Amino acid sequence: MTLSAQLTHFGIHTTELDRMVDFYTRVMGFVISDQGTGRSGARVVFMTQNPECHHQFVLFDGKPQDLTYNPVNQISYRLESLDTLKDYRRALVKEGITEHRVTDHGNAWALYFKDPEGNPVELYVDSPFHTPQPCGEPLDLDQSNDEILTHTEAMCRSRPRFMSREAWMQGIQAKLDAR
Repeated sequence: MTLSAQLTHFGIHTTELDRMVDFYTRVMGFVISDQGTGRSGARVVFMTQNPECHHQFVLFDGKPQDLTYNPVNQISYRLESLDTLKDYRRALVKEGITEHRVTDHGNAWALYFKDPEGNPVELYVDSPFHTPQPCGEPLDLDQSNDEILTHTEAMCRSRPRFMSREAWMQGIQAKLDAR
């Protein structure tokens, strides 16, 4: 089987988050789709120009002035289905890449690993739900797709501002139309 993934978004660490958000919204035409504080305490701003993509660009606070690491947070690829995500996990294990993290973001199911040069890579599948980000719970890809879907829906419904992906997309389209 030939695996195929679509590049959809990337994230970078910044030294001046507010200035970067201003530039990318005012000059580049992005709208903020979500924002919050991650587990590390860093502020995170998710932006998009497409109501079908929760985020195409993510800015993270906290890049040190004297940069000593790769500022690329992740290279992300959208997949067609949970089955494809499971296929990729098997392919990674076969390749000897056994260190990976699998996460249920509510709005997506994701598999994270590092490429041969250490760049963080995310493979993900959109879910039919939306919950404000950041959100990340453990995901068991050994469960059936129905079990995963049921668990994700319950998690999303337990959080504030739950909505369907379709309703969220309509809200983003309204933001884009109002630019």
